Parts: sequence; C-alpha cells; structure tokens
Amino acid sequence: MGKAYQKTQRLNYERRRSSPSPHRLQAKSIGKFAGRGMRQPQPSVTAVANVMDVTNFLSKYLSGKQNVAVSSSRGRSGFSAGTRTIAGKPFYEISVPSWSQYDLPVGGFDKYRIFREGLWHETDHIRHTPEAIYKWGTPVQHDMVNIIEDRRIEDLGIEDWPGYLPERLYTQAYAYALRPDISKIYNDKAAPEFEGNQQARYEAFLQRLLIGRTKGELPKAEQERVEETAKHVETELARLKGKGELEVSRSLMALSTDALSKLGINEPPKKASNSGSGWEDTFSEDYAKAQGKSPQKVKADVEKFIKEKEDQAKKDKREDGDKTPPTEATKQDAEHARSGSEQVQAEWEKIQKKETIDPDLMAWNRTISAVPPEMYRDQRFINAMNASLKDWRTGYKTIIGESGSRLSIPDYIRHQDTPFATQLKRNVKGKKMLVLADFSGSISGAGKEDDYKRALVSGMEVLGSIGSNIALFGFGEDPAVGNTFFTVKRFEEPKWTPNHSAKLSAIKAEYPSTPTGTAYQALENYVKRSRPDVFVTVTDGQPDDRATVKNMVKRLRQNTRMVAFGISGGSGMARADMEASLKDFGYNQSFAVDNLHDIPQRLVKTLTG
Repeated sequence: MGKAYQKTQRLNYERRRSSPSPHRLQAKSIGKFAGRGMRQPQPSVTAVANVMDVTNFLSKYLSGKQNVAVSSSRGRSGFSAGTRTIAGKPFYEISVPSWSQYDLPVGGFDKYRIFREGLWHETDHIRHTPEAIYKWGTPVQHDMVNIIEDRRIEDLGIEDWPGYLPERLYTQAYAYALRPDISKIYNDKAAPEFEGNQQARYEAFLQRLLIGRTKGELPKAEQERVEETAKHVETELARLKGKGELEVSRSLMALSTDALSKLGINEPPKKASNSGSGWEDTFSEDYAKAQGKSPQKVKADVEKFIKEKEDQAKKDKREDGDKTPPTEATKQDAEHARSGSEQVQAEWEKIQKKETIDPDLMAWNRTISAVPPEMYRDQRFINAMNASLKDWRTGYKTIIGESGSRLSIPDYIRHQDTPFATQLKRNVKGKKMLVLADFSGSISGAGKEDDYKRALVSGMEVLGSIGSNIALFGFGEDPAVGNTFFTVKRFEEPKWTPNHSAKLSAIKAEYPSTPTGTAYQALENYVKRSRPDVFVTVTDGQPDDRATVKNMVKRLRQNTRMVAFGISGGSGMARADMEASLKDFGYNQSFAVDNLHDIPQRLVKTLTG
C-alpha cells in the first residue's frame, strides 16, 4: 500500500478453483570468467537468477495479471507493491529484497520461505487492495489501514491459494520471534494516553491481528481493549467479503479511524527497533539485525509458536470435526509449517541446482532484472523495420530485368526493355544473428540510452517475429547485481520472447568502461562454435582499446559477418566521426545515425549485405 506494503507472505499452487500446472524451471547455463581484467561474477549470481526467475513467474501467476514487474533492490529494503503508468498503460510494480544480500537469522530454505511469502503477500495486494487505499489518510491513519488491509488480503489470499496456509503460519511464527514483548513497552506507572503506552497498544493490536496472538501481555484492562478492537475489526472484515471496491475502500477507511479511536492512538508508530516498528519492517534485514537475536533463539521461538498452534488445532479438530474455517490452521498445516510445504521444498531444490556451465560463455552472467518493455516498443521504428523486411517476411524477393525465369506481362507493359521476373528465395527462419550491446556509461548521455533500448527492443522483436534466431550479449549494469557482462538470450533458447525484452529493458548504461575488445575475446569461442550469419555490435564507437577491437574484428570475420552501428550524441561524438571510427575497425559494414528512426532501413540493408 501507499507506504510500501512490505511483508512476507505465501504460495502454493493448490487453488480453490481450477488452476494451471505448477511452473517448471528451465535450467540455463551461466558461467564464471577469470581472464583479461574481466569483472568476476558474484558466486551467488546463479542462485539469484533462479530465485528471480521463480519470482517473475509467481508475480504473474499468483496475481492473475500479466502487467506486473518485479524489481530487486541491492539495498536492505523490504517488500512493497505499487502502480505506475508506462507508455500510457498501467503497470503493477513489486519490489523485493536482493536475494544475494537478504540476510535473516534463519537458514537458507527458511529464508526462501520468508522471501516467497513476501511476494505472495504483495500479489494479494494487487488482486484485492482498492487503489484509493494506497495513499489514504494521515500517517497514523495510513499505518492503521495498512495493518487492517494486510489482514484482509491475507485471508482472501488463503481462500485463493489454500496451500499457502502453512507458509503463512511459518511467517507468523517468524514474526512472533522477532517482534517486541509488549509487556516491556508498556509503562504501568504512566497514564494510558502516554505516548509509550499508545505505542504498546499499537504493537499489541498489530500482533493480535496479523500474528494471531501477542508476545507478552498488557495490564488486563488494556489487553481487553486490544482484544475487543481486534474482534470488532475481524467482524467487519468478514462482512466486507464479496463487496465492491468502492464500499470496501470506504469501509476500510472508517474501520481504521474507528480502531484508532477504540485504542486511543493519535500518534503514528515510532520506527524503533524495540517498539512500534511497522509490520513491513519485521521481514527486513535491518530489523532482524537490530533485534540481535541468534538463529538458535529465533528457531526456538518459531517452534514454540508452531507447537502452540498445533495443540490448538487438535482441540479445534475434536470440537468442530471437519468444520475448521479455511483460514484456520489444522494439525497438518502446523506440520507443514514446521517442515515447509512439498511444493516449496521442490522449488528450493531447483533453485539450489548447480547449472551446467557453457565453457564458451564463462564471462557472461544471466540477466536477473526485468522491467516492462512497453516504453521501449517504438511503433514507428517497428513499422519501418517491418516494411524494410517485407521480402524476408514473405521469404521471396522478385528481381525484374532483361532476362529471368518468366515473362511478366505487367512489367512488359510498363518497361518493355526489362520484362522478365525472377523470384529469389530468402527464407530467414533460423537465420542466426548475434548482437553485442554496449551499455557503457558514455551511452547514457543526451538521452541516447533510451534510443538504444528502443532500437534493440523493437528491432529484436521484429527480427524474432520473422523467424530469426537471435543471441544478445552486452555489458552494463544489472540493478540486482551491479556492473556485469550479461546475456539476455543465447542461440540455444528457441525464440525471442517478451521476457527477453523485459530483461533487456532493465539494463542500465552505467558500465564504467567500454571493454568491447574484451567482450569480443570472451565471445570468440562461442562465435566459432555457433557460426552466426551476422554479428551486430551496437556501440558509440569509442572502446577502451582500439587495437584489440581491430584485431578481434579481423579474427571474428573468419567465422561470421561483422557489422556495427551507433546513434551519435550520447558520447559527444558527431555522426561523421562515429562512422569514421567504426569504419576504421574493419567491420564488413557499419553506419551511424543522428536519429533513431533512420536505423531500420539502413540496419536491414546492413544485415542483408
């Protein structure tokens, strides 16, 4: 919601209604490189990439929407969801912590459970939270509506995905282990309206509503006050099931104001490690570190919480038979909360799998980040590219001349000296094109980074649509891992998809140098093996080592056709100077343009030779 709905919540593919089959991860190669000054990939990049692949899939699968983007922060921020408009279209954005830096006082598997719970929780917001709630109210009203809405959407999420119940239970146990003891916050020598006592009631209400019980107790009258308010909220939330968005929004606002009044809270919660911290903080790395609790202590508290839930579930079972409410834990749910659901365990095994390393691509990290590519789909560019590729799309080009395979009557009437037509077959299906994209810092100047992305995203999608087999590599910054030599797609992947466009769109032009020659060296064996029909370099024409580039272009030309183009302005180089620079390297063909929309026709001519 408005202030970043950060928290950790659930998954499981068991849906109340019919649902598609579970996602199956595809193993992909990723390598490590130790040569020629290349930046070493982080050891965790493979696991990070696997986690983000699952995350990107689940964000759409669980929310039921395709217009969802997931970003990973390299800082210690938590989970959040929001909306933004891209190219005139609304998109949902989910932010998750960077897996490589997400450090919690639990083991790797349990950390993953917390992580995927946070994603599930944000997808529940996307499915169920009214837009008006995201930014409503004063700070204290907004904090309260966050708590109430968190409870509402989690209950609805369990009804959508029953298999998430044990995972939710585990997350509640973790929260119970980390949240403060309310008895240590409350000052019974001070008046109830004392600010610290307001914070104690706030914390007690948060724990009661979102965890199901409080850690410690307040004085009897204060504890009853919290319990009565929580029951009132639960009753009202039950009444809202099936209501329209407008009624839900108004009711949540009124309910939040009412809860604040009943609790006697008029100050927003303090962001302190020992009291009043927001629910979303519970699952951040900073909050965990501030508590200073050992993994052993957290594990013991988690087990204690689950054991109590298990005992309560047995009691409920005896009293109610099989009528346990769908959001209440059963004995089996408690058992799964302790060990992790089977589907979570299966995901974790896939994430942990060692991937086969392609020895010819040791330098290249798989791209992790992804953003909606809509803003880089340039329709004018696409139309011009399609027009220029008309012959490739049909598979034939007609040549009119003085001789040919057949007499063309229309051409005889128009041009009697060239009446013959010959059709040349130009089948492009499977034609291999390797692209190297320069996303060095110099590309970012004068807005040229966006032009490069428009050219690449639009061009690759058009070429992919006519059956070209594309591989795309580059150097730049992946927001999730920093500066890197990246691969968006290899020839071994069947076709260019919107997912590839999303990964390409996420790369930032912030690489600190322009190691084009080193990139050529790192691709040489792959080029020899795959023998692409054409090798396209998109660059500003100013590499760090011109001699190495010149030498590598000459070497690579033995196995492929080398072409290059650039858009002048970003590096401060004029078009004529850029063309001269590219020509000096010895490419089979090269060109530079001042304007993005001058590229399609020249690029097609260059690619076709």
